[in-house]
Amino acid sequence: MTRTTSTLFLTALLAVCAGAAGCDPGRSASGASSPSASASVSRQQLLALGQEWVQCLRDHGLTRMPDADLTPEGYLQFPPQNGYNWKADLHNRPQVIEACKSIEDRYPPSAFRPKEQVSAENLRKLAEYAKCIREHGIPEFPDPNAAGEFDLTGTSLANGVPPQQMNPAAQACRHIWSGDIRIQDNGGGKK
Repeated sequence: MTRTTSTLFLTALLAVCAGAAGCDPGRSASGASSPSASASVSRQQLLALGQEWVQCLRDHGLTRMPDADLTPEGYLQFPPQNGYNWKADLHNRPQVIEACKSIEDRYPPSAFRPKEQVSAENLRKLAEYAKCIREHGIPEFPDPNAAGEFDLTGTSLANGVPPQQMNPAAQACRHIWSGDIRIQDNGGGKK
């Protein structure tokens, strides 16, 4: 598998596991509960595989990587600890991703909670919202990604948008989008 494919897989893995508690709530776009992890792999086997991946990451330099854990539904998660943003740290270390790829490849398809799907209409509205935010004082604000999240990592806003800038811009753009927005930044998780 090429490094690009490996990085894309990890990016998808990180997107699935992004969130303050380690993974997003188990809800589909319709609001229904997602099915639990497959019974083809026991909870203990899945947790052991997750911990094997964690140990590999630690052995290759991510010494603060949190332990693997399971949600009550049986999905694998890696909850952040003490404000450490392991996702951003790992994203900046492609050699670690490559070193532990063989373990990632062994995850069953049902290892992680399914990601919510964002409708095309909501994605369009979120893009309009981003444009409005840029026009109201935050020119670096990015367009949403395919998951409807505003990824600030790697931008000048990576450490967060100051409230004295964001609050007036958000108020000015409320007519476009008044729902929750999900922001990824160096703070570790969605806002």
